[in-house]
Amino acid sequence: MGTMLLLELQKLKGSLALLLCLVAPTLVTLLVGAVALKRPNMDWHFVFEGSTGLWSFFVLPMTITAISALLANIEHAPRAWDHLLALPIHRWQLFAAKAVVLMAMIGVMSLLLALELRMLGLALQSFAPTSAPHGPYPWTMARTLLGKMWAASFFMGMIQLWVALRFRSFVVPLTLGIAGTFIAVAAFNAAEAMFVPWAMPVSVVGAEGAHAGPALEFGLIGGAITLIAMIVHLSRREA
Repeated sequence: MGTMLLLELQKLKGSLALLLCLVAPTLVTLLVGAVALKRPNMDWHFVFEGSTGLWSFFVLPMTITAISALLANIEHAPRAWDHLLALPIHRWQLFAAKAVVLMAMIGVMSLLLALELRMLGLALQSFAPTSAPHGPYPWTMARTLLGKMWAASFFMGMIQLWVALRFRSFVVPLTLGIAGTFIAVAAFNAAEAMFVPWAMPVSVVGAEGAHAGPALEFGLIGGAITLIAMIVHLSRREA
């Protein structure tokens, strides 16, 4: 399994997936910076709650959609599945490694968002002190919220990865991701949102966090079940 993970990481060299990991949290940070310049005297609690809300509401689901499709396209584009599935290796490791890499990339993006927001605060203190959020940076809040959002995204991530690996066309997972995000937007703050995989991360902060616990549980359990089902289904694919 370790060898498969190393191979997956090597495949990422030169991939747009790595660039997307850097761009997605940076876009949120830049938007937060623009808001801070227009609306001074905000406290860090308000800033961080708003930025993580934007992150989980739209940026995270669409980024997961794109990254899962890009990970699958590494094999789809050169039509490498026939060769890989014919090798004398455990097939389940191929798909499990994809899932681990996807969730690791989501975790890296979450960490980058927390660090970039802190760097934004320091930059504003130096160049626009009146616009810098006041109060101590909420590291505990950052760790808690982003960690829960990462865990709650497990279900969504596995669904998107399964569809991306199953279908060669980039359009299918992209359409699913857009549709899922649209449903999440429509269900925002409703009690039913915690049952929608694409709305589970934002349910951590939506409705004042009232649905955070169930959304986290459903995200983890649903993600684990979907991962197992994906591995069983794709491992039966003919070489």
